[in-house]
This record gives sequence, structure tokens and C-alpha cells, in this order.
Amino acid sequence: MKNKNENRECLKGRAKFLPVLLLLFSFLMLAPRSVFACDFCVCEPAAHASIIVPTILEQHAITIEHLVEEFDDQEEFFFNPANLVDQTRVWGGYLLPAWMMMTEQLVHTAMYQTLIIGSLLDAKQQLEAQTLFQKLAAEAHQDYQPSHGMCVFGTNIRSLAEAERNYEYTTFVMSQRSMDRQMGNMNSAAARGQFDDHCFRLRQFRRRYCDLRDNNDRMLWICDPEEAADGAGQPLTIQYPECLPADNEITNATKNKDISFTRTIDRANTLEIDFYDPGQDLTADEEDMFALANNLYSHEIMFRLPESSMSQRGSQDELLDMRNIIAKRSVAEHSFNTIVGMKAEGKGESSELTYPYMKLILEQLGLDEEPSPGSDPERSEIELYLGDYPSYYAQMEILTKRLYQSPDFFTNLYDEPVNVERKGVALQAIGLMQDFDTWNSYLRTEAMLSVMLELELLRINSQVQNQMRTMRGGGIEL
Repeated sequence: MKNKNENRECLKGRAKFLPVLLLLFSFLMLAPRSVFACDFCVCEPAAHASIIVPTILEQHAITIEHLVEEFDDQEEFFFNPANLVDQTRVWGGYLLPAWMMMTEQLVHTAMYQTLIIGSLLDAKQQLEAQTLFQKLAAEAHQDYQPSHGMCVFGTNIRSLAEAERNYEYTTFVMSQRSMDRQMGNMNSAAARGQFDDHCFRLRQFRRRYCDLRDNNDRMLWICDPEEAADGAGQPLTIQYPECLPADNEITNATKNKDISFTRTIDRANTLEIDFYDPGQDLTADEEDMFALANNLYSHEIMFRLPESSMSQRGSQDELLDMRNIIAKRSVAEHSFNTIVGMKAEGKGESSELTYPYMKLILEQLGLDEEPSPGSDPERSEIELYLGDYPSYYAQMEILTKRLYQSPDFFTNLYDEPVNVERKGVALQAIGLMQDFDTWNSYLRTEAMLSVMLELELLRINSQVQNQMRTMRGGGIEL
């Protein structure tokens, strides 16, 4: 323990002389190794000899020799351990460790400064990354905030595809029913010919649509011939009792509905028409619609050709002419069938998913949920507008027209810019659907115009063929 303390005291004593030794070593290292001597003088020897005395030359030599010895002693002092206490070199014991420690300290300081610079760079990157994440998070919160206006579009369009499919199916069924009636297919009222068709329609007219006030209050003989009497007060003789109805269902709501397109088809956006379940009885709207279609299209059905006549060539040509006329009629009737199909009620999804929300839109527009005066007490104004199962027509009416009549739609446009753009895209999608319906309407119009043009050309063609029989050399006048 005593030796350790002595060594420690010795090192402390040596450390006191360390600055002095460093200064001396630096001076010696920077000092020149040679001094001025006459051997290197370029003066004239005679002049030099006359100025410098021999004593000076001797002193020069003594000084040079002394300096050389001192440098040798200095080198011996630095690097020879035999001349030092504790057999330790000055260079290895003092200067080299001191410079090593100084170098290590400088390296540590430089590394610490580098660490500071690296920390600053890391902090800069970290802050920039955090700023970017916060900016993106803010944009995400801004761009993906739920919008009530977008929910209105998404909610009210859920059953639109189903209603559109039902509209297409209803149009197909009505077209097929019209062809069956005209072609005399089985299980139709006109299967056996015009008499059965007229008798069925007359019986339906007397049961549901006859108005005694028509024809200047002279419809009793038609509406109820059993109650009518001749001029002598005797009951009329009924020639065709099979054309009389079993009961009378005439009300103010049903009178003349078989000839009123406005009351039968155009009065409501949803009609109670559904052909998916063939086992159901005809609803009131279905019966009224069929009666109107019978009066509008193919009022006089084709004559039923007997099977025996089909063996003749002329009868076969007549059958083709009949089918040609039925095809032209179907083109004209297709527009009516399409309108009815668009107003046919939807399926169960439209009542569960769509009706409650469309009802709220109509309530905002002021439509009353209570039963309307003079109407069915079980039907409110909104129910009369939409029906229990909103049709394709009713849903498109809400999405393309009624929705934008509410001020809430425009106030909801004060929203995030991205939500406003989303609403614009939704409006474009609805506009495309409406344009597609308009395009289909144009196609039906073009089809009817082409049929009209063909009929006009057929009339002129027949006229030319008739005149060609009397044609002479001078030609004919067209």
C-alpha cells in the first residue's frame, strides 16, 4: 500500500513538470539544427579575415560542439532510461501518454460533437416524420368524416336494382299477356274469338266501371239491363245473359277507370301490381290496368282461323299478315307496358330498406303522414305517394327530383370538399341511370316511328301496285 502511494505521489510530481517539458520539447524541435559558421560564408576571405578575429571562430566552433552535445544529451534524456529516475523514458513515460490522453480527449470531444450533430439530424427527421404523419392524419380525418348527405344516397338506393328487375319482369309479363290475348292462346278470355272477348269485357264493364250518368243519364240499359224497361214498362229481354255480372262493385273510385289513363296509371308512383306469385287473385290496380290495356290496344282482336283452313296456301298467308299486324301493335303497346312496369310495386326489400327513409324525405317536404280527407282512411298521403313497396318509378322520383327540393340538401353542401365531390359523383351515377331510362324511351319512340313509316310506305306501295294494273304506255299519275 505504501508503494502504491509513493508511486502516486511520484506521478503527481512528474505531472507538475509535464507542461515545462512539453514547452521545451516543442522549442527544441522547432529550433534549427545548424547555426551560422564561417565555413558557409560567401564573403571575401581577405575582408573576412580583417574583420573576424580567430577568437570568434573558436567560439563558433565551441558553440556548435556544445549544441551538438546538448542535442545528443536531449535525445539521450528522452529515449535512454538509464539516465532517469525509476528507469523510465521521458518520451514513453510522460510525453507519449500525455499526447495519447490529449488525442483521446480530442477524439472523445469530436465524437461527442458528432453525436450532437447526429442527434440534431435524427431529431429533424423525427420531427419531419411526425409532422407528415400528423398532416396525413388531419387530412384523413378531414376527408373521411361520415357525411349525412352521402348516407342519404346510399340508403335510398339499396332496393333500386331489385325494383328495376321487377319492372323489367312486369313489362315482359304484360307483353306476353297481350300476345296471348291476340293469338287466342288457352287460358285467356279471348281464346275463342271476338265474341268471348267482348262478352268478358262487357261483363267487367257492367260490374266495375259503368257510370249511369254517362250518355246523358242513359246508361241503364247497358249498366243494369235487368232493371231497365222498354217503353211499355216491360223488362227488357236479355239476349246474352252470360255477359251479365254476378254482382255489382261499382264505386265512385272505379267508374270509368277502364278509359282513364290518368286515374289508372298516372295517378300514383306505385301501383299494386305483382306478377311473381301466379296463385294470387288480381288486385284492383291489376284489373283496372288490364281493362285499360284492352281498350287502348287490340280493341278488335284477330279472327280465329280454323285449323282446317291452314292446309290452304291463302290461309297461311293470311296468318302471316295477322302476325305482322300483331307485331306492329306490340311495338306501340310496349311503351304502355314499360310505364306500368316502372310503376309496379317492389319486393319486400323496398319496404324494409327504402320506404322508412324515403318517408322522412317526403315529411320534410310537407307531405302529411295522416290519412288524406276523402281518401282511403287507411292510407296516408305519403303511402298514397309511395305505396307500401316503392316502385322503380317512385324511387327514381325521389332520387332525381324530390330529394333536391329540400333545403337540407343544399345546406349539407357546406361540408368537407371531399364529401362534396363524393356527392357530385353520386349525382352523376344517378344521372347516368336517368339518362339510360331516357335512352330506352328514345329507342321505343324510334321503334314506333319506324312502324309508322313502314305503314305509310305500305299504303303507298299498295297504291302503286293497284295503279300498275291499269298502267299504259304514257305512264300513271302518282
